[in-house]
Amino acid sequence: MLTNQTAALFAQKHNVCVVGAGPVGLVVALELARLGQAVTLLESGVMQVDQAAQSLSDAIVVDARRHTDMSLAIQRRFGGTSNLWGAGCVPLDPIDFEPRPIAGDARWPLPYDEFAAYLPDACRYANCGEGFSQPVAGLTAADARFTADRLIRYADPPSFRKAYAASVAASPHIAAFLGVTVTGFAFAENGAVAGLDVQARDGTTGTVKARVFVLACGGVETTRLLLAAQTEAAARFGGEDGALGRYYMGHLSGVIADLRLDHGGLDKGLDFFRGAGGAYARRRITAGAALQRTHGLSNVAFWPIMPPMRDPGHRDPILSLAYLALALPPVGRCLVSEALRRINVGDGGDKLAHLGNVVAHAPKVAGFVPRFLYGRYLASRRLPGLHLRNAARRYALQYHAEHLPSRASRIRLANERDATGLRKAVLDLRFAEADADPIVRTHEHLADWLARTGTGELIWRGPAEERHARVLDLAGDGVHQIGAARMAANARQGVVDRDCRVFGCGNLFLAGSVVFPTSGQANPTLTALALGVRQARLIAAEAATHEAAA
Repeated sequence: MLTNQTAALFAQKHNVCVVGAGPVGLVVALELARLGQAVTLLESGVMQVDQAAQSLSDAIVVDARRHTDMSLAIQRRFGGTSNLWGAGCVPLDPIDFEPRPIAGDARWPLPYDEFAAYLPDACRYANCGEGFSQPVAGLTAADARFTADRLIRYADPPSFRKAYAASVAASPHIAAFLGVTVTGFAFAENGAVAGLDVQARDGTTGTVKARVFVLACGGVETTRLLLAAQTEAAARFGGEDGALGRYYMGHLSGVIADLRLDHGGLDKGLDFFRGAGGAYARRRITAGAALQRTHGLSNVAFWPIMPPMRDPGHRDPILSLAYLALALPPVGRCLVSEALRRINVGDGGDKLAHLGNVVAHAPKVAGFVPRFLYGRYLASRRLPGLHLRNAARRYALQYHAEHLPSRASRIRLANERDATGLRKAVLDLRFAEADADPIVRTHEHLADWLARTGTGELIWRGPAEERHARVLDLAGDGVHQIGAARMAANARQGVVDRDCRVFGCGNLFLAGSVVFPTSGQANPTLTALALGVRQARLIAAEAATHEAAA
């Protein structure tokens, strides 16, 4: 059931209350419902973008170079940030779950194999296909320091709103209330959550009572709610000197080198392709676990990308056509999220020069456009992106790297308040030399691997003495909101236990990448979905045990 009517919210004690109808919250709710559990789902937004709801996520960014504006990073709406994302699904790697000196005291109290058991179900909910390794035909590199067989898969449809609105509406076990914003907690004497204080769009306020609560409202918003509750009792959630709000992470990404490929199979193999089951995927070049352990490297993935489309100097008519489409905001916003549109368009370009590129190669454009439009918008499986191979087999080499945990990188509260009275978040996302150095060294190892295997060549874009500074200059995120309420073995080191249950608060669970102790090289959503499935089954099993005991 989907509704904007709030009267039923306050008239009863609910079973499981899930806060947030983004990808993770929806999966937790759907999995609980599949197991026969009654779920009350609260979503601050509605089906479409609502500026009043969206403005509640406004935050104070300490360094705008480092953190994406929240209006572009998240969306308060049914389906959450899946309405914005590129739909890339890739799990964390086994080495991410190992104790590593480079990650400091960050420890996953959950072994990789236990986590990985839930990946097939996460893939089913994302509809991205299964399996994250597929060799490139004809590539038999004996040097195992790097591999080119690791896959990123793509959810289809990307929007969980489109995928699951009908299922939620039809479910006899889910009551979804839209336009309802959580503003605080009511605690019982034993430390458990007795209820959530909420405010509806029509101004109605009240307390939602439930047996179990799951916060799945994004890394920043989940942390903000917990920090606000901590101001009322300083020792709560590990205390003011604990982990809450600390170790805030994202990823580092950018380009500091080009890649020239001597292997035609690998050139083709790094493009988008449809695998078994029809789902789209793409390979990445990744460092092996042994190399990372031996040399104390963070986790980094690489893939080739096209020249920046905003620079008409590339003389590619397809890139110029894409630029002209994205440069028109009403058109561009229909094609990609506003964040991706701005990244590609930048501060503007020479539209006449781009138009000249298109006109000069009109036959190529005429042949490309129908195929691309069909693959992107009409085919049963949506082409997730654009990659154009070239005869020189030379590309910019994109890296996507682990952001190491640091107490100095954090979320805290401002004195300024939003329209509901909740204090706004201050986002102080920090990157350090410790993040940059292993990225540069991984590039160096990759250059040697390419040369020794005869696979290709890495071509640096600047002298050695400038590389670390360039990585730090490019560092910034805010879309992947990781780690500010991390999982740990005890309340001194983290906020939740191995089951994502808040220490000292037995009926409160956190869902999403906010609980990750480390960030890895992977986009976080698929891992968060797997943990959400695991969490839902745990909650359902505990409910069954409680009912049997009663």
